[in-house]
Parts: sequence; structure tokens; C-alpha cells
Amino acid sequence: MADTPVGQGDLAGVAGERVEWHRRRRGLSRRELGALVGHTERWVCLLETEGRGALRLDNLISIARALRLDDLSTLTGRRFTATSLDLPEHPAVPEVRQALTHALLQPPPEQPPCTLTALEQRIRHAWAAWHVSRTQNTSLGLLLPSLLRDATALTRTATGSRIRDTHAMATRVHLLGQRFAYSVRAMDLAVQFTDRALLSATAADSTPLTTLAGWASAMTSLTAHQPQEAEDTALITLRHLPHPATAEESSLRGALLLFAAMGAAADRRPDEAWTHWKAAEESAQSLGTYVHPETMFGQTNVAIYAVAVNIECGRTNAAVASAQQLDPRHMPSANRRAQHFIDLARSHHQAKDRPATRGALLESVAASRETIVFNPLGRQLAHDLVRNAPPDDTEVANLAQHLGLR
Repeated sequence: MADTPVGQGDLAGVAGERVEWHRRRRGLSRRELGALVGHTERWVCLLETEGRGALRLDNLISIARALRLDDLSTLTGRRFTATSLDLPEHPAVPEVRQALTHALLQPPPEQPPCTLTALEQRIRHAWAAWHVSRTQNTSLGLLLPSLLRDATALTRTATGSRIRDTHAMATRVHLLGQRFAYSVRAMDLAVQFTDRALLSATAADSTPLTTLAGWASAMTSLTAHQPQEAEDTALITLRHLPHPATAEESSLRGALLLFAAMGAAADRRPDEAWTHWKAAEESAQSLGTYVHPETMFGQTNVAIYAVAVNIECGRTNAAVASAQQLDPRHMPSANRRAQHFIDLARSHHQAKDRPATRGALLESVAASRETIVFNPLGRQLAHDLVRNAPPDDTEVANLAQHLGLR
């Protein structure tokens, strides 16, 4: 299918054919694809066979996301991008990127810039800021450059038994960096941080940190629409915890199982997804009220992932029912609450329940002002909501202004 000039009718037909090819490649029926994009089986049939609606930008974006395609030209055969819905770059990204690279290129300092104890306190403060702030990306972006510089300097000045300790601190800083980069969708930077975390954890010879780095790697793969890789990474990392002996180890095992569940669900293997999820649920129940400080693994997070797995499996009604059985206020992380409401909005959108979609998106912004800004699905749902909102809906108008959609 060459990129040659064609008429609009021909281009629509090409797009329909490409949608059908990629749908079949993903193992989806027309009914299943329709459920994922909020339309009927008949609608998908007409789009594929006659090209109806195949050139509408909102349809292309919805279908591309459902089929895990990053480039719209994969569907159209013509090169163009959806610039109106492009994600903004967070203003902290350039400085964080520079700090990650330049910290290794600077000459080693003559003296350590700080003590390990002081650095550990700053890392704890950064994690707290990430979890509780409604502008978590900005809070973390302000702290990361100096953390990166100081953690790297400590690894280069340490000797003897302190070498492992400094690499352990560096691992935790790189994990913070991965969380920031993933959240603002700077995926190349997220991969760099993931690799650095894995290398630092290996140098620290720490099973918990190696497991956390593997968990972060699975997260990065999920965000990059690589579900099979995410599941494989999570399951390989589980080998480091064959017999969890502490609450921390049990929670790390559970967090990995949740990512394995999401990978299988996104790859359209619901039976395997629920097997992983149920194993994670057992871990959470054994921990009682314990919540892991970095992964947020606990009973509420497991319940939130039940909603997400149902959505990925195309079970809209089950997703809504799962959501009704949990209280998001019990989730300590503002970002995770906000993401949950975006997932829920997706489910309501598929069910064509506009008021519920509106309510979930507004709940997401109430939890975190930044999560939806850098979330492609959230922005698309908001775009659809804004387009059909009455002129006197001030809350939706404010949401549109917040996202730069008007």
C-alpha cells in the first residue's frame, strides 16, 4: 500500500481495509473492536467494508488506541499526525534529561555532595510528594535534577562497603525518574531510567531493588503498548521472589502479578489475566491493611486493577460493577486515583453513558490536575466530551481550557 495520491473515497477504503487487517491481527472480532471504541458491530463493518467514517480523526485515534497502534498512518497509508491531540512536553523534562546524562560526564567530585542519610530523607520526601500532590509531575520534576546529580556523585566517590549502599540510593532515584518520565509520557527517558535502575540494583546486589526495577520495566512496557513484553518481564522478575518472607516481598510479588494481569488482558488473553489477578488478590488479602510505599500495592489497588482488567477485556458492565465495590479514597496515591477515574470514564464512554463519563473525568482532575494532561486516553475522552457539551457546562469548559482543547 504505497503512499501515492488518492481521492478521499479511495483513501477511506484503504483505511477501512487497514483497520480490518490490524483488527484480525490483534485477534479481535468486529463486535469486540466496536465495544472498545464505543460503537456497534455494524458500525465497524461499514467502516471496514465501505470506509464510512474511516477518515474522521476522532474515529482513527480511537481505533488506533484500541489496536495498540502509535502511528495513525498505519491505518491510513498516508503520513500525518493528530497534532490537535498531541501531548505537551512537561517543562521539567529537558532539565531532568540533562541531569541524567551530564551527571555521569562531570568529573568526580573531591568530596561527597551529601551524606547517604540526607539523600535517603530527600528520596522519601520525593516519594511523598509524588503520592500526595495534585501536581505530582511538577513536584517530582523540581526535585529530580539535584537528586540525580547527588546520587551519581555519591556512587563515584564511595569506597569499600559503601559502594553497594550508594548504588542502592541511586536505584531509588532512578526509579523516581522512571515514574516521572512514564507519567509525562517521555518514553525514551523512561526507558533510560529503567535501564539505569536495573544496572544500579545489580551493583547494589539487592533483591528488593532488582524486583522494583523489574516492576518499573514492566510498567514502561505497558505504557509503550507492549503487553506481551510487560507480562514476560513481570513473570521473569517474579523468579527473584520464589518464597516471599516479608510484607515488602509479598507486596512486590503482588505488584508484579498485577502488571502481568494487565499485559495478558491487553493481549486479549482474559483467562491468563484473571489467573494473575487472583494470585495478586491472595497476596493483598494476606497483607491486611499494608500498602507498599512505592508500588501502592494493597487491597484497594488490587480492586482498582480489577476495573482495569475488565476494561482491557472489553467487559464494560463488569468494569462498572467492579468500580462500585471499591472506595478510591482508600488509595493513598493521587495519581493512581486519577488514573482509575480515567479508566472508569473509558468504560462509561464505551457504554455511551455521557453523564457518567463526564463525572469520572471531573473526578480525575479533582484527584490530580496533571494526570489527565499527559494521558492520551484521558485527553481523547475529554475532547469527545467537550465537542458534545452544551455551552453552559462551565465545568467541561474549564476542563477544555485546562487541557488546551479550546
